[in-house]
Amino acid sequence: MCTTLTLPALPAIAQGFATTPDMAQLTISLFLIGVACGQIISGALSDRFGRRPILLGGIGLSVMAGFGCTFSQSIETLIALRFLQGFGGAASMVLGRAIVRDRFDRDHALKAMSAISAIISIVPMAGPPITGMMMQWMSWRVIYGALSLIGLVLGFLVWMLIAESLKKPDPTATDPRRIAGNCWDMLKRPESVGFMLVGACTYGGLFSFLAIISFITIDTFHLSSTTAGWLLGASSVASWLGALLNNRITGRFPVKRILRISTACTLLSALLVLTAAYAVTQGLISGTAGIVAIMVPVAAYTFTFGVTHPTTIVLYLHPVPHIAGTASALGASVQMVAGATFAWLSAYLYSGTPMALGYCMVIAGGLAFLIFTFVSAKYTPG
Repeated sequence: MCTTLTLPALPAIAQGFATTPDMAQLTISLFLIGVACGQIISGALSDRFGRRPILLGGIGLSVMAGFGCTFSQSIETLIALRFLQGFGGAASMVLGRAIVRDRFDRDHALKAMSAISAIISIVPMAGPPITGMMMQWMSWRVIYGALSLIGLVLGFLVWMLIAESLKKPDPTATDPRRIAGNCWDMLKRPESVGFMLVGACTYGGLFSFLAIISFITIDTFHLSSTTAGWLLGASSVASWLGALLNNRITGRFPVKRILRISTACTLLSALLVLTAAYAVTQGLISGTAGIVAIMVPVAAYTFTFGVTHPTTIVLYLHPVPHIAGTASALGASVQMVAGATFAWLSAYLYSGTPMALGYCMVIAGGLAFLIFTFVSAKYTPG
């Protein structure tokens, strides 16, 4: 929610603080960096003290930072508070995955993670269109206030419904040497690192789109933030459908075949995005045809992301059950850094045309395909 619901507001934030699109986009990148930093700490703390108390503490920090965002008086303050919001929100992401790993074996975890991904996708489907419409009548500050209130409700639900899942706390889990050792234990395993990087690269390509589509909608096609919200929602529908398909086909087809096809389709769809962006930039197509030409392959990319991503999470955690919290945190942190990097790169390269989107998605999709083909395929269950 703290990512996708704020995306249609980026142009308004840039205008409100009289700043540039790449500065406004830093509210996304620094949020993701905060998530990346917070996940390592949350994972280690949860391995020592349990999942539940760290989850509640992270939600509380995120809520307080969100209220601060609502009343920010400068872009620098907003960016700093977004970092804190991400730092606190990190607990929710990393510990949700760790709880799945605590409770299920690999085959059941694959289905559970696919189901969770499908449920999570509901928010970005509905959220951006709603916030896009809100931007027609309300300040962007209302969005951050609403997010904080939602966080309060979430914290209450966690307090009431989520029981502790960690059976054997590790009293040495927060030792810095132990954390470094646990991270190294995962990083030296190519069977984990490969899947982690495949997921991170596909995530980076997704955030290339999320970071600048609102600006492309306004600058290239001269449409409103409401339209940008609907485009963001449409991409989330595609991701949701991909997660549903993954849930249906997991166990029916070999995992290796699923990932081989999905990563190849990721690269192909990214190449089609670049082709469409070039056609729009050169004036070969415009208007509705131009939007459709870009959004169809973007939807294909997000669809394959929905297929690929939950499977890579389970596969990179499976070899390291003894450090599930730290491993989940490290994998998610790498993912967040990839998202932040590609979001920043797309905004940095953005020059008023969609070409930056095409370049970044091809880089991300190409890396995901190559890493799976030459590293991860040999470790994938047949």
